[in-house]
Amino acid sequence: MFNMRFDRHSKLESIVQLRLFLLFMISAFLHSSSLLAESYTYVDEDGKQVTLEARSIGAGQGFQALERRDGQLQIVPSSVIVDRSPGEGPKRFDREEMSEMLAKRFGEELTRFQLQGNFVIGLVLTAPIEKTSESKASAFIQKASRFMNRVDEVFLRYAKSRKFPLYEPQFPLVLLIFESDDDFNEYAAEATGGTGLSAANIAGFYSPITNWLAVRMSSCDSFEVPLHEAIHQQMYNRVFQRLAPIPKWFDEGIATGFEGEGERISISPAKVNPRYAAQAQRMSGRVNWRSVIENDAAFTADVLAGEAYTLAWCMHWLLANKHQDEYEAYVQELASREPLGRLDAEERANRFKTALDVSIVDLQKEFPDALNFAIKRQRIRPKPTRTDGGSTSAQALGLADLKVVRSRIGRLTASGTFKNMSPLRSMTFYLTVESGDGTYAEWVIVDLKPGRRQEIDSQQLTKRFRPAVQMPRGTYRVFIRSTPADTRDSSNWANGTVPGPYLAR
Repeated sequence: MFNMRFDRHSKLESIVQLRLFLLFMISAFLHSSSLLAESYTYVDEDGKQVTLEARSIGAGQGFQALERRDGQLQIVPSSVIVDRSPGEGPKRFDREEMSEMLAKRFGEELTRFQLQGNFVIGLVLTAPIEKTSESKASAFIQKASRFMNRVDEVFLRYAKSRKFPLYEPQFPLVLLIFESDDDFNEYAAEATGGTGLSAANIAGFYSPITNWLAVRMSSCDSFEVPLHEAIHQQMYNRVFQRLAPIPKWFDEGIATGFEGEGERISISPAKVNPRYAAQAQRMSGRVNWRSVIENDAAFTADVLAGEAYTLAWCMHWLLANKHQDEYEAYVQELASREPLGRLDAEERANRFKTALDVSIVDLQKEFPDALNFAIKRQRIRPKPTRTDGGSTSAQALGLADLKVVRSRIGRLTASGTFKNMSPLRSMTFYLTVESGDGTYAEWVIVDLKPGRRQEIDSQQLTKRFRPAVQMPRGTYRVFIRSTPADTRDSSNWANGTVPGPYLAR
């Protein structure tokens, strides 16, 4: 599990290795089942005393992180804790107990579960389904379960090859798949406390507080988003401590390293990711690496996150493949960091430089040539860019593959195909294409069967509206809304009572 390998680390002094070893042993102890289990009594916001059986996994910044029986963390100000008494503490949930708790949380008639390996896979429905659809729901969950267990295998293979300090998950690993975008958005806002990227702009996320992974059902068409977030879940259940001050660039860098072929998982951080490589070449040094190493802000801003994630991939790929010994030592140092710790920008940069024994400026200079050489060696060819004005949009269980062209007099015309990505039920969709010119076109696709695709007729964007969000003239955005085909909304949309342009809200 840990190999000091003094003979291979020529750049690191023996004393540094010994320190890392001791830190790792402390970390392993903190992750073990021998954590102190106590009863904590604290005063809540209403002035009432609350007693909680929990394990303290760390303290810092004036707070205690208390681990409950279900694996969720209760963050309590140290100043309101009035009593703590030793005890055996709560027995951790097993898979059956976890699924029972989740069924009560989201509604027994609206949840379906698959328990396999380390995982509890939960499907949260928007409405009850017919008995004839139960087999489809079961097949869908089994597919998700096979995928998550495959992630487990691929991650462990990579982690062992890089000699990560590994331990076994202490709780079942939960994946929640929300059929409804509205239900997902509501849960995301609740679980994140409204911090980070807005719920509407994310397709899935892992929460270190709940320890659960949550995704939209539409993202399971390719499993690309669940794959990225599942790597976070793996890292914080096998390598890192939750709520430890892990830099976002490393967090997102290793997760983006596994993206690529969705459920096939044919790529890892040991290879060049064609998409991120292409994005990195377009960025061409516009962003200073030091800014991301020192600060996480870019990863929580809707406007900046795209470039930040690309930069995270760049940095992680270079370190993992061109500075392997130092990379392994740095992961060991990250794994030793305790929950609720805090590092300022200078300390973050200093720890990075100490572990890697190279300046941030030199790494950024090294990257372009290293990437170009790897691209040639891996024989990566850029995917052809669409020249038909087309775009593919997946939202609300609908997939619109559109061709949008501009006429000689400047009018936009849209046509294409539409697919119902739901594996469970027929859906009715409301599709709009909305332009920065203040025009839009709309379609109602009624009672589209599960998995079916149909052509949508060609329309000019001639209907006028006043956008609440301004876009450059000549540009457009696609919006999809959906409802089960047997609902009142479906009947209303079919009869012409539709929500209208999304950007007019």
